Amino acid sequence: MKKILILSWSDLYGGAARACYQTFLSIKKDYKNIDLFVQKKLSKDKKVKTYKKSTLNLFVRKYFSLIMYKMRLSKHDYSYNLINSDILEKSNSNKYDIINIHWINSETLSIFDISKIKQKIVMTLHDMWAFCGSEHYLYHMPKPYFQNGKKKSFFLDYLIWKQKKKLWRKNINIITPSIWLAKLVKKSRIMKNFPVTVIPYAIDHKIYYKQRINYFKINNIKLQKSKKYIDVLFISAGKLFNFRKGFDLLDNAISQNLNKKKYRLILVGKFSYKDLKKIKSNFITIGEIIDENIKSKLYNFVDLLALPSRLDNLPNVGLEAHSCGTPIVAYKVGGVPEIVNHKKTGYLADPLSYEDFICGIDYVYKNRYELQKNALKKSKIWSQKIISAKYQMLFKNI
Repeated sequence: MKKILILSWSDLYGGAARACYQTFLSIKKDYKNIDLFVQKKLSKDKKVKTYKKSTLNLFVRKYFSLIMYKMRLSKHDYSYNLINSDILEKSNSNKYDIINIHWINSETLSIFDISKIKQKIVMTLHDMWAFCGSEHYLYHMPKPYFQNGKKKSFFLDYLIWKQKKKLWRKNINIITPSIWLAKLVKKSRIMKNFPVTVIPYAIDHKIYYKQRINYFKINNIKLQKSKKYIDVLFISAGKLFNFRKGFDLLDNAISQNLNKKKYRLILVGKFSYKDLKKIKSNFITIGEIIDENIKSKLYNFVDLLALPSRLDNLPNVGLEAHSCGTPIVAYKVGGVPEIVNHKKTGYLADPLSYEDFICGIDYVYKNRYELQKNALKKSKIWSQKIISAKYQMLFKNI
């Protein structure tokens, strides 16, 4: 049996990290010869390995990443991955047959480190970074920059693109969670000749399932079901007004509606008081939710989940919501249509229309019972057993 090592920046911080962790748990149930090593460990899971103590290299990489992020002065996300890392050494990577790289940005693993890995590499992409320069997502792609690297942009983006193209000549097996991302990989100059397999994220249906919840309490906040409101859930692990996640679009859509008081936004995340003061809509913030069982109950309490992202791959919250039978209103962007079936499990609004998003909320609320049934049926394809089998088949055949 081949020994597999999964490398990731974190196990729980952010959607990509949580997706990686769920993938690991899914495979671990049937395939014992697999380990997960992360730079930033948040779970108490003893099966997840990390640094026994901080190293100078780890310290330098962390602060380089932070400084570069501050210097960029951009609303978009960038990662440079230029400093060679000791994570391969600390994870004893030489003992494994296959290295499965997940989200390794924030200087977790350099582009040079990846080129030096002797074992077979499986790279699970969570965004567009691997085949771009330092950008995680490209919102506007004139005759595609990621095909030839040439674009009027920050000079470092182009230099990193050139280095990836030069260094990553070894055959890397690519996994993308969405068909949308797989198509972009095959169009890219860096990775167009690499084998690509589409494997969605895994959802634990023992946690995320349909429940009847009319009352919800957390952090001394009590929520009671009321016909007075349409309860709209928004979840974010980062800043509230993150450009890509589009909360500003959701807030504007609701606040500009004549019947704005009938919509109650329920916000989940660690948001600053400064950002909360900017909100124009009727809202309740319940803070960060770590416990997944509690989050599952919240999905079952609300009427729908809002996904107003300007661009997204295959957001975990969408998979979790549908697994609880919760309909979704989202913009028709990226890989989101692979989660939401328009007017069957939710509503796909025209990007980035305020009016159509509100129409979507009203449509979903009116038809919520039928949409709930369809969402539950759709969610079966993300079961841990199915996703684990697909990963194991890939590991076996490379």
